[in-house]
Amino acid sequence: MIATEIRLLVRISGPDIEERQLEIGPQGLRVGRTRDNNLALENREISRQHMRIIWRDDKYFIEDLNSSNGTWLNDVRLVPREARELRPDDIIRMGPFLMRVLRLEIVPLSPSPQEPALLPQSNGLVVPEKPRKREPRAEVHGLLTNSSTWLQYLPAIYEDDPFVGRYLLIFESLFSPITWMLDNFDFYLDADTMPTEWLQWVGSWFDILILSELPVEKQRQIVHQLGWLFSRRGTRAGLQRLLELYFDTAPEILEPDDEPCHFIVKLSVKQSPLKNSREIAERLIMSQKPAFASFTLELL
Repeated sequence: MIATEIRLLVRISGPDIEERQLEIGPQGLRVGRTRDNNLALENREISRQHMRIIWRDDKYFIEDLNSSNGTWLNDVRLVPREARELRPDDIIRMGPFLMRVLRLEIVPLSPSPQEPALLPQSNGLVVPEKPRKREPRAEVHGLLTNSSTWLQYLPAIYEDDPFVGRYLLIFESLFSPITWMLDNFDFYLDADTMPTEWLQWVGSWFDILILSELPVEKQRQIVHQLGWLFSRRGTRAGLQRLLELYFDTAPEILEPDDEPCHFIVKLSVKQSPLKNSREIAERLIMSQKPAFASFTLELL
């Protein structure tokens, strides 16, 4: 029986490249800006390691590798490191490049080293073909273990020197976390992806109080609206929205005519999971109100 495997046929198009078809086997495909990827797309919207296509459970999947500008499958942005199955007619977008999934193909495999091909000789004998020795290309965190990608920045005379390639790999592996951080720094400024410990710190940039007592999801909601809240700092609308984000209910703010520099805040905290609701509400009001104004807080 002839051994076969399933391959994925895709068509890629974009700026500065000719539209062409790619055949992806079970070994998969990694796409990025640098030469250590299977498919290198030199464009500023493509991350060093942008996305990959993998073979698993007899199916092909696509996975975003924490790219800066994201990978889109049928106009839906992929969640980083979350694999999605690929099907015919799917459209993949990476920056200005488009990749369309054409179909799956079943192709016969060439004889394996265990079953070498038989080659006819001039003397009439038939001998097995010797398998070719392949250089190992194991990967560790996206780095080739046999050569550094930094060789591309050196004069061409060094490119074929195996010692220089291995020597530079030491430093490339050391600086890899820093390089990844710089290449994907926008994730640290995105409310949905920034580290949890950054949320309160980023809020302090806008002088918006974000308390640790809040669930992380609530903190991210506030960070999403920092610009809006900062532009309305000291106004009724800004204070109402901030209290609503904290307590899940819109407060009523009254300004009595007989007290021009005084206002009353009526806030329902029955459904709030926060403890010390009065103390938290007072801190929020104090952080947002004009310095000359006084207030009365009524909890309902």
